[in-house]
Amino acid sequence: IHKINRTIMAETLGELGFTKGVEVGVAEGLHAEVLFKSIPGLTLHGVDIYQKYPGYDEYKEPEKYFEEAQTRTRAYDMHFIREYSMDAVNRFPVNSLDFVYIDAAHDFKSVAQDVYEWSKRVRVGGIVFGHDYKNWRPWVSKHVIEVRPVVQAYCYSKNIHPWFVLKNDIKDPTF
Repeated sequence: IHKINRTIMAETLGELGFTKGVEVGVAEGLHAEVLFKSIPGLTLHGVDIYQKYPGYDEYKEPEKYFEEAQTRTRAYDMHFIREYSMDAVNRFPVNSLDFVYIDAAHDFKSVAQDVYEWSKRVRVGGIVFGHDYKNWRPWVSKHVIEVRPVVQAYCYSKNIHPWFVLKNDIKDPTF
């Protein structure tokens, strides 16, 4: 789908009346803030361990990111869960969420676990979406990005159709 970006997607969730979500991979809270500004009455759970661990070293100063996220979302109904994704997922019953946004570790195993387990927590009619659905080019980025093959395999294996890829071809005011 062309002519969309993360802010427009957040506004769409608000138009759909979604009010209960999880963001897996919060970082400094920029996307969480966009969600709150676009979705009236949103309760958002932010799952992020906020520490370096094997296979994921993108956080240079994890505590600084956590403080920024707290400051950015202080005025909203934000609940931080400082756990690994696969530990936090069990806090949420199956079919209990309107949406899940996944932007955490991008290696194949982590993405596969996130998509498989978090999708179960989203109710029928809800939305699972995320970031970095692109071909990883190791000569461009040292960080492994294997979102695309996982999402394609998951949708194929679960016979999910239609499914949509949003083309981020409109400048986003935040990102």
